[in-house]
Amino acid sequence: MKVLEQKFLDDLKNDDGLLNPILKRVKQDHTLLLAIRENYINIYYRGGSILKVEKSGYGYTASFDEEYNKNAESALDLPPRSVGNQDVARKWVDKFQSLKLVMDFFFSKHGKAEREFQQLVVRENNYSSISNESEYFIADIECSDSDINARYDMLAIQWLANRRKNGSNCKAALIEMKYGDGSLDGTSGIMKHIQDMAALIKDKERYGELLNAMETKFDQLVQLDLLHCNSSAKGTKVKLDVDDKPEVIFILANHNPRSTKLKTLLLDHDFQISEMSGCFDLKFFVSTFAGYGLHSKCLLGLDEIKSQLSALDRRG
Repeated sequence: MKVLEQKFLDDLKNDDGLLNPILKRVKQDHTLLLAIRENYINIYYRGGSILKVEKSGYGYTASFDEEYNKNAESALDLPPRSVGNQDVARKWVDKFQSLKLVMDFFFSKHGKAEREFQQLVVRENNYSSISNESEYFIADIECSDSDINARYDMLAIQWLANRRKNGSNCKAALIEMKYGDGSLDGTSGIMKHIQDMAALIKDKERYGELLNAMETKFDQLVQLDLLHCNSSAKGTKVKLDVDDKPEVIFILANHNPRSTKLKTLLLDHDFQISEMSGCFDLKFFVSTFAGYGLHSKCLLGLDEIKSQLSALDRRG
């Protein structure tokens, strides 16, 4: 299962844990995002990994992707890769500001707008000042499925505000972020994502493993105080059922209302066939007053989004 072992989790959350200085910095800096992997973590900044920490023997190995600095005139003076005590972890934390600058220069030429917006969605719904009001909590980002060569932007848990007494009152939501109209079609467009998601959901064994990992990651993020979700019963844990129909949600950031591309795609006959798979509920997110807090009332079905696009056409 792609989660953290207990020792790794303890070394992050306990005051005397080897990695605790890194967690403290992430909690103090909302430009950073910690993502849980299979016994390693990625710390993201502006959608790129600023630090990867892996279990290694009795300690940990830390690394920065130097591709961000490949065109720089001077080499980076990085801390030791081997993290065997808190002092080394603090050295990596102290290096974050200069690493951010390196990444800022890189992103000025090689932007990752979609991933930046994705990280904003996670922050808004998991640990911002309004996160307790959200009804969707992000358990994972940039999740890959090598069996079908597919990647999912965000894996979320829908837990409606009026159903927080029971952790079984949850269901999965697979979310894709699309930035601008140029990303709506093609080999990584809406149609391809729907096909990949349908293939995953129909494979009960693989889908069940994914749900188990989502449950555990949700719980581990709560333990790390990186996900703020008020449940009615203290200690309530989420429980996902493989037989429950999940939601597939598209967040369309900066759609051009004058463009007909989205409407044309949704009216395409092939798209109608793929949407009628019956194994999920297709939804499109419409922000409330320009925010990214996810609520059930902000999600439109296919007929509703078509109607809204037609209304925009009529308004010219």
